[in-house]
Amino acid sequence: MKNQSEALENIPSYRLPIRSLLSAAILLALTSNVAIAETQKKNTSNTKNKVTEDAPASKPANQANSADLKAQSQQVLPEGGSTGSNTKDEVMEEMVITGEVAKDSHFTSPSTRLSRAEIERQNAQTTEEAVKYQPSLQIRQRYIGDPNGVLGIRGADMFSTARNMVYADGLPLHNQLQASFNGAPRWSMVGPNEIDAVDVVYGPFSAEYSGNSIGGVVNLKTHMPMKEEYYAETSYFVQPWENIGADSGTFDGNRQYFSYGNRLDKWSALLSYNRLEAESQPMSYFIDNTGLRNPTGTQTAVTGAVPTLDTRGTPSYIYGDTGPELVNTDLVKLKVGYDITPDLQAIFTGAFEERTRKSEKPRNYLTSASGAYYGDNNNNSRDAVYAGRSFNVLNSGFGPSDDERQTMQIGMQVKGAITDTWDIDTTFSYLDVIKDERRTAFFSPDDPRNQNTGQLQVFDDFNWKNYDLKLSTRELFGWKPLEFLAGYHFDNYNMNFKQFSYNSYSADQIGSETIGRRNQGEVTTNAMFGQFAYHFAPDWDLTLGARYEWWLASSGVGSNRALSDRSDDAISPKASLGFEPSNWKFRYSFGRSYRFPVIAEMYQNLQSPTSITTANENLKAEDGWHHNFMIEYGLDNGYVRVNVFRDDIRNTIQQVRRATGILTENAFQNIPATSTTGVELVYDQARVLDSDFDLNFNATWMNAIVEDGGPDINFQEADGSLTRFNLTGKQRIRLPEWRFNALATYHVNEALDVSMAGRYTNDSFNDIDNKDSVNNVFGAQDGFFFLDFKTSYRFKYDLLGKPAKSRVSFGINNLTDKTAYVFHPYPQRTFFIEGAISF
Repeated sequence: MKNQSEALENIPSYRLPIRSLLSAAILLALTSNVAIAETQKKNTSNTKNKVTEDAPASKPANQANSADLKAQSQQVLPEGGSTGSNTKDEVMEEMVITGEVAKDSHFTSPSTRLSRAEIERQNAQTTEEAVKYQPSLQIRQRYIGDPNGVLGIRGADMFSTARNMVYADGLPLHNQLQASFNGAPRWSMVGPNEIDAVDVVYGPFSAEYSGNSIGGVVNLKTHMPMKEEYYAETSYFVQPWENIGADSGTFDGNRQYFSYGNRLDKWSALLSYNRLEAESQPMSYFIDNTGLRNPTGTQTAVTGAVPTLDTRGTPSYIYGDTGPELVNTDLVKLKVGYDITPDLQAIFTGAFEERTRKSEKPRNYLTSASGAYYGDNNNNSRDAVYAGRSFNVLNSGFGPSDDERQTMQIGMQVKGAITDTWDIDTTFSYLDVIKDERRTAFFSPDDPRNQNTGQLQVFDDFNWKNYDLKLSTRELFGWKPLEFLAGYHFDNYNMNFKQFSYNSYSADQIGSETIGRRNQGEVTTNAMFGQFAYHFAPDWDLTLGARYEWWLASSGVGSNRALSDRSDDAISPKASLGFEPSNWKFRYSFGRSYRFPVIAEMYQNLQSPTSITTANENLKAEDGWHHNFMIEYGLDNGYVRVNVFRDDIRNTIQQVRRATGILTENAFQNIPATSTTGVELVYDQARVLDSDFDLNFNATWMNAIVEDGGPDINFQEADGSLTRFNLTGKQRIRLPEWRFNALATYHVNEALDVSMAGRYTNDSFNDIDNKDSVNNVFGAQDGFFFLDFKTSYRFKYDLLGKPAKSRVSFGINNLTDKTAYVFHPYPQRTFFIEGAISF
């Protein structure tokens, strides 16, 4: 019988050569172009319908009405400002963007829409960056290309990843396998240049969405061509960095995007390739915050340590950092559309991503008389002395690490009208993690005590399947005052996690499996939902709906222990009352939500040299009552809106830290009751006062607290002492009280525009007892104000006998070079240069 090492080494790795895929993709594009060139000449004139001068500005996602769908869908809108009397022709049409869509079924929820033109005015190198200025929303992107770009919306903090959902053309990108820093949506399965528009839907007020929409839903609408088109974009970015002690350097990166699209009769296709190479600033620092001591004379004298306070005010030393992370991402995607009828389209999507991340050069700040000092390989000793104080140095912190991941996603969507009054939207998708391995060494190769050990974490058997069917009508039984939506949802998530030791990290010789770390599980949800909208008087509507969900958790294994299957069901009622006289909109929305535990919360126990995370198979579902009252006034080319919202959630699922210091310990548990009260202001207008100035401003005030903390919590401080406290009355962690965002653009002329953006958030807590009161240190949840700048110049010309358009852009993020921490340090001042061409 083979041992674990042999068995693992003989598992097929399914490595797909990305360059071969790219070569095949380019060959397919070229041969397709030759085959249909003559036919396309005949059809191009039929697809060039009326062109408006400018694309719409950002607006509520539900602003269009269904009666306008057919007429608007025939328009081809270039990028630019809002429609209106004072419009200017944009020189570069980088994307062919169809007109506004019909009113979405989630119109009972407050929502915003972000256009392609507005995304282009930002320094957005990745998809998640496109939404960073949206109301009540925060992206924790530690650096460009960060695989852990977690999303927080309203009262769902950035680590409560199972409370937010992300879709691209109906295909789910949200990761409901994991539920912390590693549970970020798979943003990189969509290239930022694919996006035509983004809708952000706030709260669980539509029966269309599950309780995982407690915070909100991000819907990405990606591009399909209306004619033959080529598009290419390249960028370069660089960050001069200087922070703590020896932590300094210059980190850069680049990105390339290419796409070819065409339309032939009823067929359309888009082939794209997105490549990102980025280098981050150091993400973490090696710190002894266990309390400094007087030396006993047995310690090694060192230089280079950096005195600091930790977030709880403990005098500490920083003695190294993890060094830069190197990230490479390659994404190949093919989308093929077919018009079943003029009003009904089927779209197939296939995507393959290969991603690597390496942290190969952790940096040691310490020097002794014998050279670099890495520690005595004893976690409990204070083995070094600096400035008359002794502290502990962990050898394991200096070990390199690297990750490798390959992901495939396929999907099919059929959407449109099936009769004069009935529409369908049905989607099937499958995402499979073909390979996901994370290797970590426990020693630096330069450490004299190096034992060449480490660990391998294998996440290969991760996948999810989703199916949605939605049927809707604007005239139920032929009666125009009554709209109806009904549907069915199915999802299935699978996880199989294994951890191995290394006999030799440098030789990649894998040892035995750490049986106590084996985790697996499967979660399946079936749901049915229905929603009626009754227009019972002029300008008035009443919407009533409900969602029934049946949830099953099975095949659970935690720490190699078989767990019992679990099942649950719930009905979530929804209601909304709207009054829309003239330019005004008033709407009250109510929603009940049930958010069932995800696999990682129930089954996945993780361990590293510095942390332990324990799952809880007995978690209850979150039970929420949600309210939103909206007042909105329509302006020329924009609107101003106020939302007042309140969330009350019982059995809130939270990852709670039980010990800090050299080894941190976290465990998932239910908190009996939490609440979030908030007020949100949005002002969004293009061509303000008929000028050449566009402005989007939003502000959010929130108070998120624990109403009932349940039993007292025992907590081990970094110095080993034990404390006891209750959560009742504590502020919720990672939820700032204030957020402001602004994006202003001045159109200098028809070819040149200048944008300035600002992001502000005040500080928040990272520790559940709210005792982390020190800011601007490693581990803090800092407040910050970042200013971002971008300017673009567009021009047009003839290329190979065809009209072509180009853009050159220059930008700066964090213009004033502020340093702030979201536990890890945010990037400092970063410069961008970007060029694009389309024809």
